[in-house]
Amino acid sequence: MGHGNSNKLYITHAEHTGQFGSHSASSGFKAKAQAPHPANTTPFDSCALSFQPFTHPVCARNSDGTGTVFDLVNIIPWLKQHQNTHPITKAPLLPTDLITLHYSRKEASGELHDPISFKPFSQHSHIVAIATTGNVYLAESIKGGRDLVSDVPFKKQDVITLQNPHGLPTQASSSAIVQSAQDMSKSLDSKAPTFAVKAKAAVPWNISPYSSGLPGASLTSTSVDPSTASSRLLWDEEELMFEDISNPVKSKGKEKDVGKRRAYVRLVTSLGGGSLNIELFCEKAPKTCYNFLMLAKAGKYDNCLFHRLVPGFMIQTGDPTGTGTGGESYWGTPFRDEYDLKGAAKHDSRGVLAMANKGPATNGSQFYITFKPAQHLDKKHTVFGKLVGGEGVLDLLEKLPLKDGTERPAKSVRITEVAIYQDPFDDYKKRLANKLSKKAQSTQAANDEPPEKKQKDEINWFGVKVGSDSPALVESGGIGKYLGVKRLQDGTSTTVEEPKKKRKTGFGDFAGW
Repeated sequence: MGHGNSNKLYITHAEHTGQFGSHSASSGFKAKAQAPHPANTTPFDSCALSFQPFTHPVCARNSDGTGTVFDLVNIIPWLKQHQNTHPITKAPLLPTDLITLHYSRKEASGELHDPISFKPFSQHSHIVAIATTGNVYLAESIKGGRDLVSDVPFKKQDVITLQNPHGLPTQASSSAIVQSAQDMSKSLDSKAPTFAVKAKAAVPWNISPYSSGLPGASLTSTSVDPSTASSRLLWDEEELMFEDISNPVKSKGKEKDVGKRRAYVRLVTSLGGGSLNIELFCEKAPKTCYNFLMLAKAGKYDNCLFHRLVPGFMIQTGDPTGTGTGGESYWGTPFRDEYDLKGAAKHDSRGVLAMANKGPATNGSQFYITFKPAQHLDKKHTVFGKLVGGEGVLDLLEKLPLKDGTERPAKSVRITEVAIYQDPFDDYKKRLANKLSKKAQSTQAANDEPPEKKQKDEINWFGVKVGSDSPALVESGGIGKYLGVKRLQDGTSTTVEEPKKKRKTGFGDFAGW
């Protein structure tokens, strides 16, 4: 077959054993056994958070003397978002605790190497770093207690292990494992085995009829943990609420129900205590209105400055920083636009309330109120309300003087308070809570009721009535005519006398013919 020096039409013994390549059925198993440990998955030149080659490496020191390498551009946003928590060990980690690492690279290829022996780093290298200087070496190059690159002395506890493929668990962790095993054995010996009955998990109210696909994914992919239990997806609770608010209640007309599905708020300004009364179109832009109401309840709009004014066009506010570049949504991330929904509102009149953005799907907290129709902003900004009271205050805002060469009002006007008079989302949450409580009570009542006793047979297989010694009356003749027989202890039997049938005479009335 052309393998090695053999041209035979079959695989020879030398080829089967691997002398000229792997041709046996066990070659895959052997290769799997020789593969690296699954715990050593992060390459030595990559960030442990993004698994991509790092450009600004830093090290997070662990309590066992090891260190985890991250890229600075990845770990800083993680710490801000997760309250200074280590992404792997879940231990507290401050940005000031990160140690900047200094790797040596070859100028031609950019390959990482040891600065003393010039040996290139690989997945089999024992790589360490000095905490005081941040220089990275092979473990065999740090001898004498002095950093040879920076010429700075260091102690043994300053050495951080970044990669040790042949290292064993530390003595502290080993002793902790042994101690926990001893404690577990003592607890098992002291306590008798008890078996707790696992209660049936409650079914979430927002469960969907669609499968999560986890059992199938775990069957066909080795990167997914095995799963044998079927699981179903869960609908997003907020999306269900938005859908309920958007759709009118059945058996009612849209005109009768639209007032209950809208919110009414009042923006109190510092311009002589004047107010702007606003109606929010919760049925046309539910997510945008919900974002506005939740930010108002959290006090994010209190003391907000009207930072931009274009007379004859609009006035803009909603930035807590007052610069026009800040402000974030209720969820902390930009959310989608809703100007493409069915029946979306337009910039068709004065006093229209819409979201300010920096492009598609970049809505945050800033909004603006128009001074005239602006059809050119349709399909670009989400309209979620309109002015229903306070036209005089809006006129005064339009007439405010501007700073020279800018769009900022010369006089500082702020939103002092946001009063909410009607919130359909709160009403929905109350209805849902009542519905779930009633459902839980009915389920609890059904579980507390004793099970109904099924009516059992009163006659056993031998024709004896249960609870008595007398035979039951059974119709005679045909199948089962001997069920009425009761066998006595002396060997005699007693049968139930069958009534005699009357003999018919004559031919009848021929009705059956």
